Amino acid sequence: MNKTWIVVLVIAVVAIGAWTIFGSKNSSLDTSKTIKVGVSQITSHAVFDDIKAGIIARFAEAGYKEGENIVFDFQNAQGDNSTNAAIAQKFANSGYDLFMPLGTQASQAVANLVKDKPIVFGAVTDPVTAGLVKSNENPGANITGTSDITLYKEHLELLKKLAPNVKKIGIVYNPGEANAKYGLEQTKKVGELMGFEFITAHANNSGEVLSAARSIVDKVDAFYILPDNTVVAGQDALIKVAIEAKKPLIALDQSGVEKGALATLGTNYKKVGERTVEVALRVLKGEKPANIPVLGVTDADLFINTTTAQKIGITFSQDLISQAKQVYK
Repeated sequence: MNKTWIVVLVIAVVAIGAWTIFGSKNSSLDTSKTIKVGVSQITSHAVFDDIKAGIIARFAEAGYKEGENIVFDFQNAQGDNSTNAAIAQKFANSGYDLFMPLGTQASQAVANLVKDKPIVFGAVTDPVTAGLVKSNENPGANITGTSDITLYKEHLELLKKLAPNVKKIGIVYNPGEANAKYGLEQTKKVGELMGFEFITAHANNSGEVLSAARSIVDKVDAFYILPDNTVVAGQDALIKVAIEAKKPLIALDQSGVEKGALATLGTNYKKVGERTVEVALRVLKGEKPANIPVLGVTDADLFINTTTAQKIGITFSQDLISQAKQVYK
């Protein structure tokens, strides 16, 4: 048998395997059948709201309309780890067609229990460190998804531009979140090279964010929010402390600036939701999640809050204002 036929045979075997598990790779979407999708999140905040809006919109564009041929089961653990595990167990017993956990903690819980159905996670900061995939290029098993790549260096550069005298940056984070620990490592890695010093405080739940922020406010010149579900859920308290102390705060996303943070280069999380569905559609067409690379979503826009700037004594240049996607007043 010559090499050409060996290659053909191998391709045929792989194609048969793909069909057996997830259907034909080259098949088109069959929107005549109703699919059931389990979507979970660890807590409530605007980031997840935007992602879900993107998910619903992109599925609709592809021909899957809610209430017609797609059924979503949206689950929220409200910050409770035992509830998060219970949701994952419910999904494992459900017989749903597809699971789309949002964020690291929800994704870890679902991945631990669901082994026989495709999982397409959304907005996981570092899927490899979280133990979800073998590598971003070749995820392995029944899972893949999207990563919301945080612009750590760009965020710190923005802070330096707005407040050149800042040296010490305060970070409140939940050490129980793998994404938060990874974010802190990355922030320190790039920030220390820029001359920043970081002072941290722990918040194990969103109710502890206020006391954690107050514990370090007198030791820092500014604050920065990591990709940390606990802190984003409790960011109102952190924003309050920063404004009262007249210190700049760079938020993770647009929702933080809308609520009173000074500024951010915010990931467009509706696009994260849309891109996550693009990955899911490949699975529904028959591709194996194991072979679909994790998609890094880098779409970002500048958001600023001029009211907060006035309160803390910072002036935005007209050039910066003109660059902003949204100016909150």
